[in-house]
Amino acid sequence: MHAASLSAPVAPSLHRFDAYRLALEFRAHVIRFLPLRRAELSDQLDRASISICLNIAEGAGRTTPRERGRHYTIARGSAFECLAVIDLLTIERSPSGLLGSAAPERPALRDPHGSHPPVGL
Repeated sequence: MHAASLSAPVAPSLHRFDAYRLALEFRAHVIRFLPLRRAELSDQLDRASISICLNIAEGAGRTTPRERGRHYTIARGSAFECLAVIDLLTIERSPSGLLGSAAPERPALRDPHGSHPPVGL
């Protein structure tokens, strides 16, 4: 039996997914800043930014909505983890030690169901 005759669906190119392309762009930015002064935050940001890309890719390769959703949820969690590392670094660099107005402006994050994240994220 030839591979072309198998009934498995053909996965679309990952590069057609906006989320995947944005994850790669974010990863490219992260690489420019590594290593950070704080080794533990550097390691966490490195691993979480990789996790975003890999989980989007793995989710795109899954065949059921539930499997895809699981990996996309993990990728979203890793994105929030990166955001937390960036916030922690911002606090450490702030003269007052507070996030306040030193917080970088970011677009509001929404989950696929349309609800907003908790206040402060």
